[in-house]
Amino acid sequence: MKLAALVDFPYWEAKVGTAIRYESLCQSLAKVCDLTVISTVTMPDRYEGFREDAPYELIDRSMLKEIHLELGAGEIPGVRPDRQISVRTVKHLVESGGFDAVLTPYFNRNWMIDHLSPDIVRIIDTHDCQSQRTRSFARHGMTPTFNMSPEQEGAELDRYDIVLAMSDEDHAEFAPITARPVVTTPFRLPVRDLAPLREIYGPRGQNRELLFIAAKSDVNDLTLDYLLREVLPLVPGRLTLNIVGNVTVPDITPFNTTVVRHENVEDIVPIYARVALALNPTYAGGGVKTKTLEAICYGVPILTTDEGARGMRHLIPDALVANDKELFAYRIGQLLEAPEMRDALARELIANLRAENSEAWLPAFAQILRAVRSRKLGEDAA
Repeated sequence: MKLAALVDFPYWEAKVGTAIRYESLCQSLAKVCDLTVISTVTMPDRYEGFREDAPYELIDRSMLKEIHLELGAGEIPGVRPDRQISVRTVKHLVESGGFDAVLTPYFNRNWMIDHLSPDIVRIIDTHDCQSQRTRSFARHGMTPTFNMSPEQEGAELDRYDIVLAMSDEDHAEFAPITARPVVTTPFRLPVRDLAPLREIYGPRGQNRELLFIAAKSDVNDLTLDYLLREVLPLVPGRLTLNIVGNVTVPDITPFNTTVVRHENVEDIVPIYARVALALNPTYAGGGVKTKTLEAICYGVPILTTDEGARGMRHLIPDALVANDKELFAYRIGQLLEAPEMRDALARELIANLRAENSEAWLPAFAQILRAVRSRKLGEDAA
């Protein structure tokens, strides 16, 4: 089956969780589909190696502009002027190229597919359950990007033909609110055990280096503030907290903590290999947390919460989950004092990942895609 994955952000940069998830999903889909990624953003020349290594064809905006010139004058009624090139060329490529289906991330990319032939299968990669996320945010006085009730989210999902959920937890939320088939497509990354690099990058003597990674968002800003104000002051001894990402750093430094801000990091591996423990004490939100997943895949023990472990709880040992500030602080101190325990937990994380068949969903997805496509073609023929 021919599948076009549509995207309007530079996912090849892998700077945010959405981008990392999209590439991970495309890597998997390329194993069961003839996949083409169509990006409405121009890929800089420095990423040409990414294009060459990808197991799929990648068409970016520079190529779309050439196609648009070949199409000549004309526009699609009702489409914003700044989207005409993208919508016209996507429609041309998908319909003339014999594609069976299109994939879009999130609900607000429907403008990319509204003008396609109705027999093309529409697939949405949900990333999060927005109604669950709305409930979680509301408990803490926040408003998410998509403020949805279950009924509203179900109506949005019903505009598509196949729904992709990143976790079994999200699948359970979606199943009662949509009649569409829901497929759990776990968000995973390649495993790379950094244990051999710890001798190179790790500090001499006792390791009391901690790590917090996050992009700027309301939840991440609140989580870092909570970590610095409420948690770290409860941990015995001196600490070093390494902060990576453009998350807002509050104007507070715990008396026992040295804060090191890392900006414009080109290679995160040396930082991961240096720290004793990664932290993600998030208490609001939804979806699979990239910061948790990345640490696990590097074999770095990450202390988190049930929310931070969403979609990965079966991979994470109980000793690495704590849901209140006192227990979280206690566990930080306990793990910093026990390098053998950290090493054992790191090995357990890697073993759990390697034992998991995270692509077991692919055959079922391929079968559902073929069935939905056949049905839509049959309906049109009738």
